[in-house]
Amino acid sequence: MIELYSLEVSTYSAKVRIALGLKNIACKILPPPGGYSTQEYMQLVPTGTIPALHVDGHYFSESDVIMEYLEEAYPQTPLLPEDHLLRAQHRFLARYHDLWLEPHLRRTFEHVDPKTRDSDALNQHLDKFEERLQKLETLFSAKPFMLGKTMGYADCAFAATIELADILLPVFGRQFTLGKNLTLWRDAVQNNPVAKEVTDQSRAATIEWLQSGGG
Repeated sequence: MIELYSLEVSTYSAKVRIALGLKNIACKILPPPGGYSTQEYMQLVPTGTIPALHVDGHYFSESDVIMEYLEEAYPQTPLLPEDHLLRAQHRFLARYHDLWLEPHLRRTFEHVDPKTRDSDALNQHLDKFEERLQKLETLFSAKPFMLGKTMGYADCAFAATIELADILLPVFGRQFTLGKNLTLWRDAVQNNPVAKEVTDQSRAATIEWLQSGGG
């Protein structure tokens, strides 16, 4: 059985966990041995990051790399369509999440504690996140998922991040709002039992993290 090193607070881990569930792949999910970015863990995964996959003695990280591996190694329930243009659109949206949207939300973590908060830096990231969330609204037309009637590759990327934004933005005094497309899409995601289970776990872990002080 393959193993996934993951933490429930990680949106990138959630992306892979949703894909595993949708594809019905048997996988043992474990915390990183020794903890995130520890020397013990980096002996297995040099970058020390999560998620990471262990397959037959091989370890590799980066969520999109893992997603591509799962698509190729387990083609029975594809998350990418056969049409090449649609496949490219899925990959574009997934990259938009990883490179353009999520990083600005993640950068707010260091400002959760008001005592160490840099308000100028925080507001820059919040403004950019909200701007790019609005842009995302124009990049797809809910069907009800981003690019079709069933949950696919691109949808996996955004599921936990949108829930994280719903939690974090009010912490910083921002109102979390979604446009029509994203509202329809979010409803569809939350009606998918696999995605809902993972995002519920992610929400609970994030709230617990915030209640502990965000350290």
